Amino acid sequence: MPEFRIGAGIALGLLLFLMLYRIPNMIRHPESRLAWLASFTGCLALISVGVLPLLSLPVLDGWLGGTNLINLSQNVLATCAFWFLLQATLTLDESRFNPASTWALPGMIVPFAIPFFMIANRGPTDPNFIRSRVDDWALWAYAVLYMLSVTLIMTQILLGVRGRRPWQYHLIRIGAALIALGSLLEVIYLTLRVLDVQPRALIERLGDLFAPPFFGGVVAVTAGIMSFTFAKWTRAGAWWLLGRLLAGTRATHEIDVANLAQDDAAHESYRLAVRLTDLANSQTLLRRERFSLVIAAWILNRLMRAPAVVRLSIAPQDHPRLNGTS
Repeated sequence: MPEFRIGAGIALGLLLFLMLYRIPNMIRHPESRLAWLASFTGCLALISVGVLPLLSLPVLDGWLGGTNLINLSQNVLATCAFWFLLQATLTLDESRFNPASTWALPGMIVPFAIPFFMIANRGPTDPNFIRSRVDDWALWAYAVLYMLSVTLIMTQILLGVRGRRPWQYHLIRIGAALIALGSLLEVIYLTLRVLDVQPRALIERLGDLFAPPFFGGVVAVTAGIMSFTFAKWTRAGAWWLLGRLLAGTRATHEIDVANLAQDDAAHESYRLAVRLTDLANSQTLLRRERFSLVIAAWILNRLMRAPAVVRLSIAPQDHPRLNGTS
């Protein structure tokens, strides 16, 4: 299905970028390993569905014996990826990971793995393994239990990020909701098929609704996680620009800007905001110096939302060099 290929391909590209980019950080900071494991297992799960031409489904399943074990592998890897994603999402606000919760992972995998091995005839490699054998109750139990596990994880993500304000969480919420929706649609489809509800054509149309929200949700959640990295880059770039603006201003030579590039720069920023206010509001500065200070203050106010009492009395839009007047 085209939407499956497009969604899975985009998600794989994003996850590969995240996985490679986070390797140094994962080595240095143990708390970032959950996000890395989520991207790593997510890549494996998407590769196992045959997205890459050189690693097609027949090739992958052939390595496992050619009895559709690749389908079980896909779902096990996806469950692991979603579970690591849940844990990484819940710890984005610096909450601590609870190792005891690890037992929940096999607790979700084992229930759907057991009925997989009870399927009467798994047959040779089949890209439509589930749909072509959906009248088998063992397969129905296998697929439905997997989809319900995914729905449970997405529900936990939605509840876990409830009330968190950074805009990146909106992408995660939307993605988790779409994945849960796709999973529930698949459960309904599988149930109607195993019960042989008619008309069949209409039921198959319902089954086609699974891929767009499911893989679209994977892309949205991945983009949400990536946006935290991009936000960090943007913030680091803003600190660098702020330091350059101040370093080039003769009136600010006494201000120490060495710590502006550090992750925890809030206290330095507040002190800097006070100094900027004193300099700009109490001294006669050259136009170039005043211009640099105005831009620096504008950047600073957006980085840390300093209280109005320490903001410059002139806003960037009021400055003659910014609004085209002299």
